Amino acid sequence: IGGFTKHINALYARAGAKVDVDVLRKHVTAHASKGGASVADVSSDVLDQLAQSQTVDIVPLMPASSSNGWVGVNMYVDDKGIPKNLPVNRRATEISSECGIPTEVRGDAYISRLCDDQEDKFERQDLTLREMSADAPWVRDARRYNEERAARGPPQIPDSWRGQGQRAPAAPPADALECLSAATDHRAKGTAAFKAGDYATAVTHYKQAADELARVLDQPAHRQAVDEQRLPVHLNLASACLSLEQPYDAIKACDVALEIDPKAVKAWFRRGQACVKIRQFPAARRNLHRAAELEPQNREIRQALERCMLEYESQAE
Repeated sequence: IGGFTKHINALYARAGAKVDVDVLRKHVTAHASKGGASVADVSSDVLDQLAQSQTVDIVPLMPASSSNGWVGVNMYVDDKGIPKNLPVNRRATEISSECGIPTEVRGDAYISRLCDDQEDKFERQDLTLREMSADAPWVRDARRYNEERAARGPPQIPDSWRGQGQRAPAAPPADALECLSAATDHRAKGTAAFKAGDYATAVTHYKQAADELARVLDQPAHRQAVDEQRLPVHLNLASACLSLEQPYDAIKACDVALEIDPKAVKAWFRRGQACVKIRQFPAARRNLHRAAELEPQNREIRQALERCMLEYESQAE
């Protein structure tokens, strides 16, 4: 599912357009202010990291739903089209507008039809050049759907639900840029605390960074940028937990890191170290051996594996 998005993301990255950090700051500030938030205190380091990240925004021109047989049409665009000062894509802008989603598209855009029932069915479907016109049936369907949705407005929470313990409708999606900014800030503070030997504070900040990133895990357009931060956050969290003699928490952090990247050498290594601390030597040996396979020239890993084997043998005796 993510292969298509990753391919487009790579195309945008290879294009080489530079992000104007000043424009990015204005864009982030304007976007956040719509939700009543303020990012006036976002540091230059955070903005630099945002500028270096590359993700794809997915614009659902016609969301897949039960009313249309779960067939939808998405537009994929560069999430930093404005900060990169990319030219207006008039054709994509017009198509989006005809679909009832007036927005200015910057740079290259890709449109795809898919069938997705949100459960076990997902497939890409053909979308021909002939269908890239304002009078195409799918465009008319999309406009009708989006206009009806706009007329209904946001879902209202009935008074009978308030304070009664019933489950209210889900909260609006978290703002990805705000969450990424907050996560970057907590990660930087965690690293500073770790270097200063204040491991407890480091753990606190790394967990807060992980919490911020977890808020936007369900937003496919930002999943790659989120995982790019989640991996080092959980690796650093594992290291800090090991320094605090909290091996079980370290193992949990490594589990998450390996879900993101099964070849994360540091995750295998640190999970092996944590297993040694709780004297689970067979598990420690498997983890350290895997780390050594992935990075055979790493002397520290080889030595840790040798020590693990010696301790295991002495325990067996």
